[in-house]
Amino acid sequence: MATNSRNLYYRLLAITLLLILTACDNFFIGPNDLASFTISPTNPSITPTGTQQFSASGVFGDGSTRDVTSTVTWTSSNPSTATINSSGLATAVALGSTTITAADGGQKQTTTLTVSTKVISSIAVSPSNSTLITGSTQQFTATATYSDSTTAQVSATWTSSNTAAATITSSGLATGIGAGTTTITATAGGVTGSTTLTVD
Repeated sequence: MATNSRNLYYRLLAITLLLILTACDNFFIGPNDLASFTISPTNPSITPTGTQQFSASGVFGDGSTRDVTSTVTWTSSNPSTATINSSGLATAVALGSTTITAADGGQKQTTTLTVSTKVISSIAVSPSNSTLITGSTQQFTATATYSDSTTAQVSATWTSSNTAAATITSSGLATGIGAGTTTITATAGGVTGSTTLTVD
C-alpha cells in the first residue's frame, strides 16, 4: 500500500473511531446521568388568584429516582396567562391556558395549565372500598366537585397501585387479577381521588 494511501486509510480509521466513541458516549448513560423525568400534576386548573406548584421526578442511570424540580428549566408558553419561576411555582395572571415546559438538556416534558373561574376542588371515586372476585370486573366513575360547589362526572386518568391484585383501563374498568388489595386512583384537572379495592 502506498504511503499516501496508507496515511489516508489511517486518517479515515481515526475519524471513524472518533465518531463511534462520540456516539457511544451519547448512547451510554452514566450512573449519575438523568435518563428520563416526569412532571406533575398533569393538566391542572387554577383560579385567577391561584398558584400551582409543579414538580419533576427524574430517573437516573443507576436506576434511582430523585427530585429534579429545582434542576430542570421551567417555562410558560403564555406568560400573560400564567408565569412560572425556577422552582416550578406557577402564578395565574389572567384567564386562559398555557403550556408548562420542563427541560433538561435535550429532554423536555410538557403539560397544560388552565386558569379558570371554575376549577376542580376534589374528586370522589365510586364505588368506594369495594370487593371484587378474581376474574370479574368493576366499573369505576369519577365525580368532580368544582370551586362553585357544583358536581359532575368527569373523564379521568386511572391507575391501580397493585396490578398483581387488579388492573384498570383508561375508562375506569377494573379487573381482578389475584387476591390482594389495591388503591384505585382517578386524576383529572391535576386533582386526584382514590378508593380501596379488595380482590378475593
